[in-house]
Amino acid sequence: MLYHWWNQYWSKTVLVAVFLASAWFLRQTNGALLQELFYGVTQPLRLNATPPAAQLSDARTLELQERLLELQAENQQLRTTLGESAEAGAGAVPAPVIGRAANQWWQYVLIGRGAKDGIQVGSPVQAAGGVVGYIIQVTPNTSKVLLISDPRSSVGAMVTRTRTQGYVRGKATDELEMSFFEKDLAVTPGDVVVTSSSSTLFAPGLPIGVVQSVNQQASPVPTALVKLNAPIGKLEWMMVFPAKAVKIEGGLGEGDGAGSQADGLPNLIEPRS
Repeated sequence: MLYHWWNQYWSKTVLVAVFLASAWFLRQTNGALLQELFYGVTQPLRLNATPPAAQLSDARTLELQERLLELQAENQQLRTTLGESAEAGAGAVPAPVIGRAANQWWQYVLIGRGAKDGIQVGSPVQAAGGVVGYIIQVTPNTSKVLLISDPRSSVGAMVTRTRTQGYVRGKATDELEMSFFEKDLAVTPGDVVVTSSSSTLFAPGLPIGVVQSVNQQASPVPTALVKLNAPIGKLEWMMVFPAKAVKIEGGLGEGDGAGSQADGLPNLIEPRS
């Protein structure tokens, strides 16, 4: 009877045994056999493919090329900064931007120069194009710059063509609002704005920006929108100048705009907290 059953079911029994043995083998080898089979089947398709080593080499070459371009750009910016520093005379300290918070992008930057480099609180800061801010905090190796684009920052300013005086205040963008001290204006778009002699932080005549529009009906005094010359949104290098021998009153971030009549600015410029 067993002989009869074997003759009838031997092929099925062998197939089941082979299946169970194959399953056990695949489980023990974690599918290595299937991986090898897949490799063998797909090898003809890879004959013309770039070897992995060559791909890595190409990727490394591309990375080095991109790093070289970045270093060249940084080198050019540093040369520009150093050139402007030399033209500005002794005392200017080139400084790299080493930190900038995304949620305070238009308010502060951290630079890699500090008290060891002669930098003091109140030191004015410029970049390629013009004024960008002033130092409000110093450690031995770093300094914090309050940007001119901060709404709390205000700087005495003047329109060069008409000699019209006023002050500029930040708008948390690359544009400033200039408020004038007189109501009858001859200021027009395209006029150049520089720091004025009423500034307690900056020397007069430093470039700030260009007038974009004028609002004669603004209250209590006319205002103008001024586009900054310096690339305030993408600063990488800047120059720090010796601080003027004045006391910064009113605390952090008030600058020229926090002054009193003794500082050379009228009382209409109120400090902001």
